Amino acid sequence: MTLMRQTLRPYQLVLVLLLAACGGDQPPQDTLVQDNSADSLAESERMSRTRKIFYNIPSPMETAALLKKAGATYSGKILNDVKNVDKYTAASKQALNLGIYGADLSYASVFNHTQESMFYTSCARRLADKLGVTSAFNDSTLELMEKHQNDRDKLLDIISETYWEMDHYLKTNDRDNISALMVAGGWVEGLYVATQVSTTNDNAELRQRIAEQKLSLTDLLALMETYGTDDAAVNGVRDDLQSLAALYADVQVGGGGVTTSQENGVTVIGAEGGGATLSDAQLKAIGEKAAAIRNTYIN
Repeated sequence: MTLMRQTLRPYQLVLVLLLAACGGDQPPQDTLVQDNSADSLAESERMSRTRKIFYNIPSPMETAALLKKAGATYSGKILNDVKNVDKYTAASKQALNLGIYGADLSYASVFNHTQESMFYTSCARRLADKLGVTSAFNDSTLELMEKHQNDRDKLLDIISETYWEMDHYLKTNDRDNISALMVAGGWVEGLYVATQVSTTNDNAELRQRIAEQKLSLTDLLALMETYGTDDAAVNGVRDDLQSLAALYADVQVGGGGVTTSQENGVTVIGAEGGGATLSDAQLKAIGEKAAAIRNTYIN
């Protein structure tokens, strides 16, 4: 990836420097099995489910906003180290961590940690480049992020739209499985961050949001089920999500309906009628499982 021109704009110079922190050249990556056999019905179902998941679940953006609202302090230690990006030579790992770094980028942005946001932006773009989806993370996108770096709501809109464009590009180029791994990686990271923060900033509202992840997990599993059994990486992630679903089985999330609303420019999903509950034992089990799964993705 080349960011240098005859003259470097300020945001480009920053990214050139930050890319050094994300490692040098990588050896050739492994490849994922490409799913070219899906019929139009399956593709339409995947697009519908992915849009629902990406825009409507308690996303990393919404989770981070909730944590800030609840009085939690920013903890960069729980995020994926930018130095890890050099490890990800397999396409499956790159896809998962593209989602993970995107979640971390959202978290840092919500808490107005501009420097960390730029680090995660550079690492996300590096992985996007390795996966061949640089078109969504182009110079125009970086210019917009630089221009609006102090406007949290606008910056989050740009991040969200960028990831949706990458998802759309992957789907239209018969790389749906890579897209699914990216979405799953971001979802797992959001759950991991929320449960980690709950260990030091536990409150009823945060517990409710973690409990309501049961709704999005159901949709995410349904998305993964649209794929065949030929892709070991997708199968592995599906198994991980099913192990979380087992822990969520007895979690109560209200009347079963789903509501969405806007809070400070961030989409929030909830259970119809409220009443989502999460016991101490359930929170501990879900948090430990999320950490274990996430650990396999980043290492």
